[in-house]
Amino acid sequence: MAAINSLCHCLAYEAEQRRARVAAGSQNPQMPALLAQRPGLFAGTAVFPARDDYRQMAQLVEAVTRITATGAYQAVVQARDPAIDLTRQRASHGLLMGYDFHLSAAGPRLIEINTNAGGAFLTKPFVDAGSDCAPLESHSPDFDEARLQERLVSMVLQEWVSIRPGEPLRALAIVDEDPETQYLYPDMLLAAELLNARGIRTVIAAPSDLDYRDGRLWLGGEVIDMVYNRLTDFRLEARSSTALRQAYLEDGAVVSPSPRHHALYADKRNLVILGGGEGAPGALGAELCAMIPQTSTLSAIDPALAWKTRKTMFVKPSDGYGSRAAYRGDKLTKRVWKSILAGNYVAQQYVAPSYRGLVVDGVKLRLKFDIRLYAYAGQPLFPVARIYAGQTTNFRTPGGGLAPVVLV
Repeated sequence: MAAINSLCHCLAYEAEQRRARVAAGSQNPQMPALLAQRPGLFAGTAVFPARDDYRQMAQLVEAVTRITATGAYQAVVQARDPAIDLTRQRASHGLLMGYDFHLSAAGPRLIEINTNAGGAFLTKPFVDAGSDCAPLESHSPDFDEARLQERLVSMVLQEWVSIRPGEPLRALAIVDEDPETQYLYPDMLLAAELLNARGIRTVIAAPSDLDYRDGRLWLGGEVIDMVYNRLTDFRLEARSSTALRQAYLEDGAVVSPSPRHHALYADKRNLVILGGGEGAPGALGAELCAMIPQTSTLSAIDPALAWKTRKTMFVKPSDGYGSRAAYRGDKLTKRVWKSILAGNYVAQQYVAPSYRGLVVDGVKLRLKFDIRLYAYAGQPLFPVARIYAGQTTNFRTPGGGLAPVVLV
């Protein structure tokens, strides 16, 4: 599959056409302008992972979900983070988990897990996209946009029922810091539009817009029953998150993803537990452990040895997101290294991303890509590729952005 991705420079259709398709599927008059202001959202091609790679990714998602529900795993996380109450809303699963993979010659490798994985509502129109040069037997995973929409709505309702069985869901808020300035604000608008169309009253708000009183979460004069949490304030520690944190701790609203989900899944130190770093046997078994690059907390490695072997590492903060403060070891300076040693970082064996060939302004390019597999309750929803140049994924690369996945 590497040859197809790297050497085939076909364009399934232009990114501009993808923007037009998303805008045409929305009733929001702002959508065309919002998408035009974000030219790096959609890539100009698809990517072609192997069916067997997708099967392995799905198996790992199921296994991680099963392991994180065990008392033994949760005891380790609780001992590491005693301030996190893992008993809060414990029947919930976490909306739209994102499992990010690089495709190596030995198979897919899990780079990280995210609990605030955006982009799903922007890319759902392309789950059945193909390519003119794809092999005849290629296909997207077994769903189309209409089916995926049903699964996304069902996911929200299932998350609600897991905490509030038998109660009606009257109002849901999609919450992010200053949401209208977020690059993925169109994704939130599309999510709200879909849920409103299915009878779930949905609004978009900043955490500071919320109040907590009389045991309920309020937005103005409206009670908010459930929050789809897009914040990167994972522990709800910021002053702006005070009302949301109180509602979560006192069970005044269903909050998902929550600090519990982040602690169990997205903290980068969990890859040490799952993959068997630092001499541990690993929670997943040998075959699945092999899909997690060797990961250790940086404090557990001798600093001199770590510096000497840094070129084999990718270093990231344990509670990081969006590649912030993450570094390839071969790009590190001693000044940055000193600040890293003073922080809470993990060192992960570097796994190079795959490449996708495409044409930008008449010039053939090879850009990097990774695969994000959206999942809920241990079941894959759908995959999307993120095409980029540079050290980490971004939405600023000409020709790059979100791209359909076609299995071959």
